[in-house]
Amino acid sequence: MSPPEAARHRRKGWRVKDIWYVYLFAGAFPALLVFAAVYKYIEVLQVRSWSSVPGRIVTSATESRAVKTGGVDTSDTELRNFARVEYDYTVAGRQYRGNRVSIGEDLGDFEIEQTLARYPVGRNVTVYYNPNRREQSMLERELPSTLWKGIAVVVLVLVALIVGAAVGFPKLAGWMRAVVGNPDRAPLVTALLAFAAFALLIVYAVHKQARATRRWPTVPGRIESAGVRAYEVRKTGNSRIRWKTRYRLDVVYSYEVAGVRYTGDRVGTGQVGSFSEAFADKAAARYAPGSAVAVHYNPENPAESIVQPGGNGLLALWLFPLALGALAYLVGR
Repeated sequence: MSPPEAARHRRKGWRVKDIWYVYLFAGAFPALLVFAAVYKYIEVLQVRSWSSVPGRIVTSATESRAVKTGGVDTSDTELRNFARVEYDYTVAGRQYRGNRVSIGEDLGDFEIEQTLARYPVGRNVTVYYNPNRREQSMLERELPSTLWKGIAVVVLVLVALIVGAAVGFPKLAGWMRAVVGNPDRAPLVTALLAFAAFALLIVYAVHKQARATRRWPTVPGRIESAGVRAYEVRKTGNSRIRWKTRYRLDVVYSYEVAGVRYTGDRVGTGQVGSFSEAFADKAAARYAPGSAVAVHYNPENPAESIVQPGGNGLLALWLFPLALGALAYLVGR
């Protein structure tokens, strides 16, 4: 084998090895879902052995909590609504108070109206408690069967996509070698086109959601507070991790649907932070505390709301997949 051919084979082998790293990384997502499902199922089995006593609902209302978003790369938070249900129960002559409704994780903004309707103040309920730690309790110890089916479908779809990519990518790259001007760059062109297609799907989903919010019904709302929120964003560069301060509009409003009060802080679609505090402060000046505002809410989930749905600024998102497609064309030539 000549030196140029050997070098080409070494480069090809390196690319194959790299692409398998990508597949292994993608495979971590269904693996994590399976691990979480197994962990939750073990928890369900443990809770089934808990004892039960009569209890009584003493609190049934909504409350808003600041929930961290964006993972470990930011300290930003968002407001979410939760059903605050508290109940009293007595074990061995000692009274306890619990506030956990279901064994499922409550991430907020989900079935609040239904939960409050099931557990109004004064209703007698059955409380399941841990006999070894009697302060641990809940009202619902079974998970819906649809949850397990949903997890199984998601895992199967992810595995099918990964296997399909592992089998189809080399074939697609081989076909691309006969199309592009530089055959050695066919794998890179194929990867760029795949990322462009994925970006198109994401942008389409964002625009579809924006169109849906514009059709949501509205209710009168009230601005509770308006200001600027400062949060930290992690930046990585030159093998160092730095944190930079960003600022965003921080407007809190309240509204009521079917007798249930909700709180929200989502003003516009795709609102992002800025490095300029003055820019965010100027945007906050448009919302005076105590003023009335029309709130758009999701009729299927009233806890989800927005003040200014849609927005022409989202049209700029289409530039990203187009740029990936243009880069694939240039690389191929």
